[in-house]
Amino acid sequence: MYSTKIMIHGVDAARAFVAMTAKYPKVKIVLNHNEYSIDAHSIIGVLSLDLTKPIDIEADGENLDSFIEDLKTFTV
Repeated sequence: MYSTKIMIHGVDAARAFVAMTAKYPKVKIVLNHNEYSIDAHSIIGVLSLDLTKPIDIEADGENLDSFIEDLKTFTV
């Protein structure tokens, strides 16, 4: 399991983030913000979060090394 904090700055970044997560369908990716836990593969879920604040992310599954490398764009 991998966890860190990320920032998603706006709608275009949210689109890019969800497109990146789509490359990892076998990785369970969860965004935790306040009392909400959102599937990171869902654009509607991602857009429902307060994108002005850091978001906790947890990932578990196959290809985590590649996922972590791609996530660096969003890591705080």
